[in-house]
Amino acid sequence: MIGHAYAAGDRHGRVHHYADEIAENFSVQPDRLKRALVTLESEDRPRIVIVQNPEPRAKVGAVTFFSSVWSKSYGNVGTPYGKVHRDYHYQCLFSAIVALVEVGCERIRVQNPMSGYLWRRDAYICLMEAFRNVQKNMNRRVSVHGEPGSYNERMVEHLNLHQPDFNMQEHRPIGTHMHIFEGLNMRTVFVENSVASMRKS
Repeated sequence: MIGHAYAAGDRHGRVHHYADEIAENFSVQPDRLKRALVTLESEDRPRIVIVQNPEPRAKVGAVTFFSSVWSKSYGNVGTPYGKVHRDYHYQCLFSAIVALVEVGCERIRVQNPMSGYLWRRDAYICLMEAFRNVQKNMNRRVSVHGEPGSYNERMVEHLNLHQPDFNMQEHRPIGTHMHIFEGLNMRTVFVENSVASMRKS
């Protein structure tokens, strides 16, 4: 099955432009999904919402939305045009991919957390780290792809997982709290920086 991971909102404060279409196709009330996406963008901690397709033979099995770079939670740790906060990016992307894998998706397309822009190198590294660690720890058959036109083809070549000089971080535990928001599966992601995480382990 195919899964999609989308940033919940954009720099203008609007929720994802596919929200209505996804709600209609996935038998969810549009207003309910939009309220969930507003929550993802307006809360102090990053969150994930997963919407599963009720049709068991559907080509796209599920969609996850994650708090974007434009969200309040990202504003608590960094700024959209500043240095990439890699702990935030990694933990949100990993959590979004894991949610899709858990419901059976193996081909996953991920949108840039800074929706509408090209991937920044450090953010793309986080996606590659998340992908590698999901493969290693959950399902080796999983494949992850960026949205067409959202990245430079050379970036993919340079960040090839088989390059020996490319140093990616190993996975560390990520705290998540699962709860139901207006009938939707929502997860709060507890972002820690790598130094704090290592001290606790």
